Amino acid sequence: MNRAMKTIRQRLDYRSEIAGWFVETQALFNRVATFYFELIEVHPEVLNMDGNGPRDTLERLIHRTKTNPEPTVPLATVADNIPALMRRTAIQAALGAAHSFHSNLARWRREKEQALAKGKRFKKRPPAPPGRWNKSVTLYAGMWKQRTANGILLKLWTGTSWCWVKLRIGVANCPRIGK
Repeated sequence: MNRAMKTIRQRLDYRSEIAGWFVETQALFNRVATFYFELIEVHPEVLNMDGNGPRDTLERLIHRTKTNPEPTVPLATVADNIPALMRRTAIQAALGAAHSFHSNLARWRREKEQALAKGKRFKKRPPAPPGRWNKSVTLYAGMWKQRTANGILLKLWTGTSWCWVKLRIGVANCPRIGK
């Protein structure tokens, strides 16, 4: 079943000291996504799972709960109290990057085998995993609330804790295509 998605781009107005919190939130997200990517490299079997299997397996490995008091690789080594929706967004980003990396690596190996079988030199370099992460944070419904025509409440990382920040929504100043 296909679902349509719509992206709305609007300008946010906020105090200057909050700008750093957006940077901190994105930096934390990228650290968590890197952590998950490295975990996937240690447990590549999650790439062959369907549905929510990869997410559930990765969360079982890192997240402390009543039924899982001692996770194998605790996420607390990166940061404490990561909201569930940010963890899941980071998992999806890491899974996407891991799938891409492994499919490119498999294609490179096939091309190398074919070239060597024909007796040709193969000069193409192998793909490399992401060296540094610079992905934008996706804020799902649990990371924002109270959206109105004039404002929204976002959950941001200040560098030391999570806090809800009220932002004003400005008039979109996006150029139109073709003008």
